[in-house]
Amino acid sequence: MKEIVGTYPYTIDAYLSDFRGKATLPMIGGFMLQAATRHAEERGFGYSAMTGQNKVWVLIRMAIEIFEYPKNDTTIRLNTWVADVNKMFTERCFSFEDENGKMLGCARSVWTAIDMQSRRPTNLTELEGLSDFANGNPAPVEAPGKIPLLKDDATKVTSFDVKYSDIDINKHLNSMKYIEHFVDIFPLSMYQEKEIRRFEITYIQEGHYGSTLDILEKKDAQGVSILEMKSGDKAICSAKVIWE
Repeated sequence: MKEIVGTYPYTIDAYLSDFRGKATLPMIGGFMLQAATRHAEERGFGYSAMTGQNKVWVLIRMAIEIFEYPKNDTTIRLNTWVADVNKMFTERCFSFEDENGKMLGCARSVWTAIDMQSRRPTNLTELEGLSDFANGNPAPVEAPGKIPLLKDDATKVTSFDVKYSDIDINKHLNSMKYIEHFVDIFPLSMYQEKEIRRFEITYIQEGHYGSTLDILEKKDAQGVSILEMKSGDKAICSAKVIWE
């Protein structure tokens, strides 16, 4: 049987780094999704196996904490594993470290699997092999929580149209593109002075090709940015961003 934890190397390419010569949050998130895909595929519950059963994985929420952003032309080792499985949801965790084994960050994510025709959740405990790889060890960061939907006092900061480069194989807004559009609302000066230490995201509905989406922001009592992506009056996605 394959090992419970999968470890995959990724290089921080210069053409994908930011103006500081560091990995961006969407870049790291993209590496995590690649690792999750490989880990699941190698253990028999990945894309190929799921589509053969008329099912597809759906990312529900995620929390990423970054202690140190890796720099240009360095290689990280990204670890991923299944921490828990129940009927409705499974928790997948991540950690990544530099070539010397120094921990750079961790993440916890929650997934479900839906039937491709009915779009309804399926019973994950019946998915062959998945529970065999659940080790019960969550990553050492707080799990993603419920992000409150914004009220009328939120500020609309920008809008964008969902275009070709935004969509995935289902013609919906790619899960990392949500993050890209959220982190782009902050001015360059914030990135010069601070870092995003924790980013939480909750996916509510799918953003469709051709739709116009608004991004709203409100700061809570602790100065944390609460963000929401909306299509008209309908909430599509929400996020919480903590800077240090």
